[in-house]
Amino acid sequence: MKTGGKNALVVVSYVVFSVVLFHHLWAAPQTRMLADNNQDQVFFEWVLTHAARLFTHGDTPFFTDQLNAPLGVNLMANTSILGLALPLAPITLLFGAPVTFAVISTIAPAGTAIAWFFMLLRCGVVRTRTAAYLGALFCGFGPAMISQTTGHPNIAGQFMIPLILWAVFRMREPGDTVRKGLVLAALVVYQCFINEEVLFLAAFALLVFLLVFLRPGEMLPAARAALPALGVTALVAGVVMAYPLWHQFTGPQAYHGLPDFVHGFSADLYGFSNFSRRSILGDIPRIEKLGGPTEENTFFGWPLLLLLPAAAASLWRHRGARALFVTAVVFSLLSLGPIVRYKGEETTWHGPWRYLVDLPLFDSVVPTRVALVVTPLVGVLLAILVDRFVVPPPVTRPEPVEEAAFASEAPATDAVADTDGTDEGKARDKAGDKARDTFQDDDEEPLPYAGRWLWAAALAMALLPLVPTPQPTNDRPLAPVFFSSGMWREHVPDQATVVVIPGGWWEGLDAMRWAVDSDIDFKIAGGYFLAPDPNDPEHKAMFGPTYPPTWSLLGQVGNDGVVPQLGPEHVAQARTDLAYWKADRIILADSHGNSDAVRQTADQLFGPGEHIADVWVWKVQH
Repeated sequence: MKTGGKNALVVVSYVVFSVVLFHHLWAAPQTRMLADNNQDQVFFEWVLTHAARLFTHGDTPFFTDQLNAPLGVNLMANTSILGLALPLAPITLLFGAPVTFAVISTIAPAGTAIAWFFMLLRCGVVRTRTAAYLGALFCGFGPAMISQTTGHPNIAGQFMIPLILWAVFRMREPGDTVRKGLVLAALVVYQCFINEEVLFLAAFALLVFLLVFLRPGEMLPAARAALPALGVTALVAGVVMAYPLWHQFTGPQAYHGLPDFVHGFSADLYGFSNFSRRSILGDIPRIEKLGGPTEENTFFGWPLLLLLPAAAASLWRHRGARALFVTAVVFSLLSLGPIVRYKGEETTWHGPWRYLVDLPLFDSVVPTRVALVVTPLVGVLLAILVDRFVVPPPVTRPEPVEEAAFASEAPATDAVADTDGTDEGKARDKAGDKARDTFQDDDEEPLPYAGRWLWAAALAMALLPLVPTPQPTNDRPLAPVFFSSGMWREHVPDQATVVVIPGGWWEGLDAMRWAVDSDIDFKIAGGYFLAPDPNDPEHKAMFGPTYPPTWSLLGQVGNDGVVPQLGPEHVAQARTDLAYWKADRIILADSHGNSDAVRQTADQLFGPGEHIADVWVWKVQH
């Protein structure tokens, strides 16, 4: 089979794996939701719908007052995934945000694996497709990535990172400096509009890797070779991102750092040797206290945990493998957070993250996500292991390719085309040969077949228990007929502000779902987002809105079902809160468990409501 056919089979297989992973969601995306994390799915469906409104209503991409009225939400400071939402807006407009969410969830692991496969081959990290295929499979479908697919397509979708690394590694090659800088700038800008946290962690990991990989005498020449193109990248990306980043960090509803309790979301030391809940050997009761289903970023399982040091020891003379392993250890330690946890309990040990947590940018990183760096590092290390110790080396000398940035081996057979014969092409090939000569182990001897079988068996024992199971789903809560039928348009003015009561976390999510069903044609108070905490002098982030006294009162009634006797002061406070919200309509769904008690309380505060279909509506008189 020709090279193109083999590569096509690789791509198709990754896509099939991803579709199988989400087949419960694809069975009925309009009526099913992820069972383990529907709140983030609600948020992403909301931002996908908002992105589509950019084309139909001319909304701004970086801020919205349709959510958290009247203050609004800084979408650059939240995860608005414009890099995915805007290109896929036609799907959202035609089929709805739930279908688009299923699409981006499916693209995330498959696209990541595909990008790593071609990067491993194109950069000459491995010689064979088998090695690249297995390593890329782990990069896209490893336990951490499967965990992130639980409602975090922006984090699981790391398909731009291999491309960015490829562009960085090309900086040392001869060629057009401006073009190389522009290519990297375009990739960096696009990744910024998918997820900045992943980009930041990738850059941090690359820095640590290069410090370990490069010999002292190589650092200055490498920097001199790369700086001109990097300067072009910094200039272009800086200009393009200047306004979005200004808006993110200093614009309306900007915040500075995550809430203090988020810094406690670190990897559990005990989790490294356990299997994640989505792995075929996952034991949910055993790991329930070690982290939620969306952040099982270090659950490699004890067989792989034993294999990796053995692999590192066997590959220690391979500079790339050695640097990968050391970098993986560094980021594993950092992921333990400021205070190390073991079996769900804090210990007296302090983690190295304590020295970084208060630094700019680092204060916006969730510690456990630092471990996301480890998955691709392990994936590439496994690819090198397979290439060296499992797959027999190619008999013929491979064709030269672009510089093998951190590999010690020749590039994969059938991976690239012949040299173009130009002076630039010959110079590139010469540079690539020089790089391979630098990293080549001169005394390398082929491993006997018995040894290859032993390594293959060890890999199978380490990786087969990590095979993921499909993401489970639940029935999507039905929206009130008042909204799903479009009846609301007869009773709610266009772009009116709607306050959903009794008010609380789940009511905020309900309001967002109903708004999505209505194409966000009305504003809602509250919701699910990150915004500055008005009670924090440093303006750190908080999840969701502040709750005025009236919302808190109705929320208590919604919880206990007891109707209080209210006085004039409560009515006056309700008027103050309605004025703060600039509310036009107050809505209570019949489906709420204590709806009758909430209705009676609301009648005392706002006057008699009107029952329409399956909701109660109070019109606010201005």
